[in-house]
Amino acid sequence: MLFEQLEEKRGFTTSEIQIANYILENPLETVELTASELGEKSYTSKSTVLRLCKKLEFPGYNDLLRKLELEINEKNRLMALLDKEPVNKDSSFRDIVNIIPSVYDKAITNTKMMLDYKSMNRVITQLKKTEKLDIYGLGITYSCATAAMFKFLSIGIECTAQTGINEHYIMATKKQKNRAAIIVSFTGENPTMIKTAKYLKGVGTYIIGIGGTESDKLKRECDEYIEVYSKQLIMSMEVLTPFISITYIFDLLFSALLVSDFDSNLKYSLDVIDYESIFERNSY
Repeated sequence: MLFEQLEEKRGFTTSEIQIANYILENPLETVELTASELGEKSYTSKSTVLRLCKKLEFPGYNDLLRKLELEINEKNRLMALLDKEPVNKDSSFRDIVNIIPSVYDKAITNTKMMLDYKSMNRVITQLKKTEKLDIYGLGITYSCATAAMFKFLSIGIECTAQTGINEHYIMATKKQKNRAAIIVSFTGENPTMIKTAKYLKGVGTYIIGIGGTESDKLKRECDEYIEVYSKQLIMSMEVLTPFISITYIFDLLFSALLVSDFDSNLKYSLDVIDYESIFERNSY
């Protein structure tokens, strides 16, 4: 990056250091200057400015200015994002305790506002008759898939969590009726998830996508696509918002399915309690 090169001043002469320091101290003013004016302002010369351009591997002075302007804009963008970060280096643990609930609340509230109720009802209707459900994710989204899998299993839905295309598994189970897949992507543009969706689509699987709105590549491959709120941040906190949003969607689907067959699920729960009581008594 240009700013890094100017700060390092590697191999610079004394005059070139003067020019570098002037640019670093006055970047906005520099983009408005000619090479001659920059030479005057830095108490050097136009020829020295042009030599510095070549040393920095720019064909000409205007190329340096364009790069400088791009980096100024990017720096301003990053500073704006940092201002939006929920925590900073001065945040105390007490601050964090108060901030995190608001992050959760904002993620859930914004995802709730984005819900397409007709689409959600279609997804729930499909899942009610699904005999085999596979949930696909990668990295952090795989942890979302795994957590959701256990919830669906607890109400009697045969479910697995997958990290990518398992062709043999898909072919071995493709004859099962009413198969469905949920594909999770923070951005909606993960290449592996898009490839997985295309493959599943090719064997007739009903596909539900859950993810961000940055791209419609995954959305185009899905029968239904549930959008989640994903706030752009810089630090690792950026993972928190879509993670919460996706977990919220899974909890909505799980709760809707639980309620749709409430009596049976209540009986399963009571049977589990009774069995655990008998098991504990027999263990002693």
